Amino acid sequence: MTNDLEGLVLITELIDNDFDLFKIAVRTLLTKTFIIRGINKEEELYDFTIRNSSLFDAWFSCMDAVLIRDESLGVICFRGSGDTRLRLGREETCALLTARLLYEEKRVELSLTAFPTVTVFDFVQKYNVMVGDEIKKTRLIEVLRRLQSHKLVEVDSQDLSDMEGMIILYPSLAMSVDRDSIDELLASLAHKGKAGEGETPELPEGEVPAEEGTVSG
Repeated sequence: MTNDLEGLVLITELIDNDFDLFKIAVRTLLTKTFIIRGINKEEELYDFTIRNSSLFDAWFSCMDAVLIRDESLGVICFRGSGDTRLRLGREETCALLTARLLYEEKRVELSLTAFPTVTVFDFVQKYNVMVGDEIKKTRLIEVLRRLQSHKLVEVDSQDLSDMEGMIILYPSLAMSVDRDSIDELLASLAHKGKAGEGETPELPEGEVPAEEGTVSG
């Protein structure tokens, strides 16, 4: 354990500006879960955190947490113990899976620095086909707001139900739902489709490495 904390001494070497960046980066990870390269003003935070990974690893180990870094995706993720993980309901899980699948489809079309985008209409269409049921407008707004609050997507319209609005799909989606989880969720949906009328098998709840109650500002 002592060896894990050796990196903490590096905090004494930070100059004022770097210490400010350290505090902002820690606060961002604790409240927003992700730091994503290319989002607004997070480029500097991302680069700083990568350069000082030993310090951050030691700092977060003190709270029994780890940082997951994927430089190919450009994402740094805070992952705490089980009591800090967010549980999603069925419709939110389906929305997360829909966004994840769309991200996988669209990312190959873009350059390494661009984020994939889809219209709200395309998102709804894929959701409805995949789930076999139409999502209501009020629930659409709620699930998109939930995904947006955890920095998984961003909708460019104040009206989240605007079918012409664009949804930005962040690479944090790829870190939130791995391939095994995709296969498990798709299998559950397929099973639901084969069930008799009135039978609704349980869909496994989704899980993203975010602190419950986090709301983006």
